[in-house]
Amino acid sequence: MIGLAIKAGAAVTGTSGCITQIKKKRIMLVFMAHDCSDNTREKILRAIKEKNIEISEMFSKEQLGSIINKEEISVIGISDVNFAKGISDKITKEN
Repeated sequence: MIGLAIKAGAAVTGTSGCITQIKKKRIMLVFMAHDCSDNTREKILRAIKEKNIEISEMFSKEQLGSIINKEEISVIGISDVNFAKGISDKITKEN
């Protein structure tokens, strides 16, 4: 479903792009690689602080990258509420 969100233009990739969209209150769900740098982690956590944005660290940089056909990526932000809810529900069911 993350790949579908990317193809539909309902997602943002990369730290700076996600932070920009978080500040504009356009991100509903964030996927942050569990092996991202401490600097990236701190920037994202600071951006989402007190914004009621769900965050998941279940993927590695390589796994997130493979979703968008890149080698590695640290952050993907889902901007569509329906995609965010669908992905979140699917994660909850699988865990």
